Amino acid sequence: KHAKRPLLVAADVKRPAAVEQLRVLGAQIGVPVYFKEGVRPPDLCLQGVAHARVSGADFVLLDTAGRLHVDAEMMQEVVEIASAVRPTDTVLVVDAMTGQDAVNSAKAFHEKLALTGVILTKLDGDARGGSAVSLKAVTGRPILFAGVGEKIDDLDAFQPERMAGRIL
Repeated sequence: KHAKRPLLVAADVKRPAAVEQLRVLGAQIGVPVYFKEGVRPPDLCLQGVAHARVSGADFVLLDTAGRLHVDAEMMQEVVEIASAVRPTDTVLVVDAMTGQDAVNSAKAFHEKLALTGVILTKLDGDARGGSAVSLKAVTGRPILFAGVGEKIDDLDAFQPERMAGRIL
């Protein structure tokens, strides 16, 4: 929409079909997806950024595996990725349906690797979004987007006033 050339890097090698899911999404929105079979996520991300430079991409989105604050191995992996790639922004996507678990995960993640912001998904379900207030409080970072469905157009810029009205 803004005449930029993004590149998606499929670095979620743990979840079955995650790479294919990202490829399908990329095809739907006209964004190329970089992936190499058998490469560790930190190396894959580094290669993806190098590929972006060569191919003239304006920016890169690294799609890594979901992390639970109790999963030390996966948290270490994302720290390795950040160390290798040195991203401009680090955004955590959390599920509004998980409530306090989302807050706990965000807190643990932010302590290990400073967040730039949060994306809160599944606000179209039963979750009222009360975790939004807690997410902001424990990370000190803004909620950037709110997911209200499963389609690409269902990701909206977060509007605190709307969320406050929903909670109240």
